[in-house]
Amino acid sequence: MSRKEDSRTRRAQKRAHSTKEAAVGGSALNAAAPADAAGTPPEHTGKPSAGRTETRLRRQRRRRQAATAASAVLVLAAAAAVVAGSVAVDGGSAGRAVDSTAAEVPAGPLSAVCPAPLRLVSGSVAGTDPQFSPVSESAKTSLTAVVLSGAGNPVPASSLLQADGKTALKTIAEDVQDAPPLAGVRSAGVVPNLDVTETTILSAEPSGTLQATANAVVGFSAADGDLAGLAAANCQAPGNDMWIIGARTTVGATAVLRLTNPSESAATVDLELYGSKGRVEGTGTRGILVPPGETKAIVLAGLAANEPGLAVRVRSSGGPVTAMVQQSILRGLTPGGVELIQPAAAASPQQIISGVRIQAPAATKTITGQRGYESAAPVVQVAVPGSTNAVVAVRVLGDDGAVDLPGGGVFTVPAGAVGQLPLDSLPEGTYAVEVTADVSVTAGTVSSRGSKENAPVDLAVAPSGERLGNEHLAVLSPEAVSILSFSAPAGPAEVRLTGVKQDGSLSEEQILTITSGSTVNIAASKIGTGLVAVLVSTTGEPVYGAQVLTSATGTGVSVLPLPKGNIGGTSVPVALGY
Repeated sequence: MSRKEDSRTRRAQKRAHSTKEAAVGGSALNAAAPADAAGTPPEHTGKPSAGRTETRLRRQRRRRQAATAASAVLVLAAAAAVVAGSVAVDGGSAGRAVDSTAAEVPAGPLSAVCPAPLRLVSGSVAGTDPQFSPVSESAKTSLTAVVLSGAGNPVPASSLLQADGKTALKTIAEDVQDAPPLAGVRSAGVVPNLDVTETTILSAEPSGTLQATANAVVGFSAADGDLAGLAAANCQAPGNDMWIIGARTTVGATAVLRLTNPSESAATVDLELYGSKGRVEGTGTRGILVPPGETKAIVLAGLAANEPGLAVRVRSSGGPVTAMVQQSILRGLTPGGVELIQPAAAASPQQIISGVRIQAPAATKTITGQRGYESAAPVVQVAVPGSTNAVVAVRVLGDDGAVDLPGGGVFTVPAGAVGQLPLDSLPEGTYAVEVTADVSVTAGTVSSRGSKENAPVDLAVAPSGERLGNEHLAVLSPEAVSILSFSAPAGPAEVRLTGVKQDGSLSEEQILTITSGSTVNIAASKIGTGLVAVLVSTTGEPVYGAQVLTSATGTGVSVLPLPKGNIGGTSVPVALGY
């Protein structure tokens, strides 16, 4: 045999050996799959005991770990398949790219942080970890949670947990349910009006290949005390980068940033602060450690004092966190309102703010004419995080289309600063505000409700929101009257609304039509009676929305952005080169 023939023989043997190893590896992965899919045998039905609840929680934690492991196995399996196929077909040449293969990764469990009740700050108001004192005699904080099933599927296993993510407070739906669901029928697990005293975690397993359609809302109300007013917030999924705008640290205003880490890894948080005169630099904004299962409270006046409009960017490494600002105002001895300020949409050249409630100009004039009440006037605030000044255009969308603003709604905001534009010329109503700029910005509105001199007023902060899609679950607060507000800035669209009742059944679907460049508002009571939530889906051009809450009596007002829709699995592209 010649040297050339001998070389060809060795290459052929090497290719055959590699193909055999790849085939054996793929068989091993396939053989392991049934064992993972087998799961844990179902428990008997009936009233859950403490031991059974703990077993279920341990199972949920194992599922989360298994989901992560399964994702890794799927990616490795796809990679092995690519390698095996490429070796068996053609040895190729060095540096050749192999066609990518998509590995389907299933959706993981849902985990969302529900904020603790509002409390007064006592002692020092600068720095981190302030002390909190009781609120008032009439203060009430309640939580309502709703978890939806898929069509023909049972309600996913779900529960409310303490902040450690391990200790159960209330079961929403069990792993094993008493009766199988009817084909094509959806139902809900509901925990209505649960009194809460601390931070709570909403936990729900996936529904098939999709993340569970679930949400919970914390509502606060008080008729007396320094924190008199109405505030509400959705339970929030943790993240690593978010913006909050609308906080205030002027005299009499207290803004407390709450950072919660629901993960099992420590989180290190850095803050970027933007005020009326530019970027706010100082100590205490970098390397803030938030241990697993804990909440860190930071009084923002200790970092950026005397700011009429403050924007905060929260970035974490390690574990993801949630961020929310507890805002309260006291003008002398008169309560000036409370709010739980939630994150706005990520910075971009266009922002849409929904649920902007403006009271009658005469009422606003009465309030703002008092000394120290100038900040009660409604404004839109715009933060510019970059190094270039922003030319900002504001368009207000009402029931009948765009509403004119004095000066055309165009103004300039310096780089690194927060600017604002008054909205007190608008007639009474609930609007959407479109903010466009030549650079990326983030935005929100701040408004008040009240009409009597020397009387309490309440505060509402509406952050910009993301475009709506399918399966957004707006949970209603039992402490307030709810109105859903939708806008379609770019073109006509439809919104499908389905009420969720306290018994877990769903009402008949209603359809709203939105004309281009307008806003449509509908009271939750017109969607159905006895509702605890409304399921929202949209079609057509981009739609944005929010839930506006008002007290049946008094001046209470609050704005809730609609939560994100359900999330399916993802496809991870796997590409190899050799």
